[in-house]
Amino acid sequence: MSQYDQIVLPDELRYDWEEARADIISEIVHHLENTGAKRVVLGLSGGVDSSVCLALAVQAVGRENVEVLFMPEKGVTPEYDEEDAKAVSQLLGVKLKEIEISPILEEFARNIEELSSLALANTKARIRMVLLYATANNMRDAQVIGTSDKSELLLGYTTKYGDGAADLLPIGDLYKTQVRFMASKLGLPKRVWLKAPSPQLIKGVTAQAELGLPYDVLDRILYYRVDMRYPDERIAQLLGLEPSVIAKYSDMILRSDHKRKAPPIGKLGNSTINVDWRMPIERPQKAFF
Repeated sequence: MSQYDQIVLPDELRYDWEEARADIISEIVHHLENTGAKRVVLGLSGGVDSSVCLALAVQAVGRENVEVLFMPEKGVTPEYDEEDAKAVSQLLGVKLKEIEISPILEEFARNIEELSSLALANTKARIRMVLLYATANNMRDAQVIGTSDKSELLLGYTTKYGDGAADLLPIGDLYKTQVRFMASKLGLPKRVWLKAPSPQLIKGVTAQAELGLPYDVLDRILYYRVDMRYPDERIAQLLGLEPSVIAKYSDMILRSDHKRKAPPIGKLGNSTINVDWRMPIERPQKAFF
């Protein structure tokens, strides 16, 4: 039996999922209005995050305005992910377009000497994002929806300019366990929200294997560290963990800060972008990409 057979949120992470759903839908609509776009593009992996994002996008703009790509890698993407992606797309009434990334990846590997395993994994994520933006550009009136959740963003468990790149991150303020809970409430297939999370960049590697703890523990650490701003020692006492364990994840948050920000600009003048100058958001007459 999976540890996720029952989605029971700890007290710290309980929330009104219906209110959150309405807020996210409103944010998607508002974002499109501000950019002059009418449609969205997203990558569906068969996992819980992308499935929830797709369900919310369909509710926000209608299935006819959502373009969905499934981008497997031969020999790495498991069959059950493809089955789940197809099941979710059929359930939500959207057409699923499949693009195999292996030929593109082979060209990268052929032209870059000594591509390390880390560089290769990150390249896969970036190839997928390039395909999503190319699709959005062809549509001319579309924005790319990212599928990263709050847990991944805080820990830096994303690829910079890969899955971490997007025009909008609808579930970026929901922890992974909260996303699972919403998936169960939205009526998505149980297998999708019970599945062990994995970025599927390296065959057989799960998120827990790379991060060291299951998300139901990680999310409580992140909640106390980020939302409550508790020091490591207090969190360790609350959760019955060693202070060194908490320090490890606090350090991950700090070291990944660059992934959550626009590139820094060296300040020279009086109106430096993203430092002391902000342009009010106004709805343009057309979208620019």
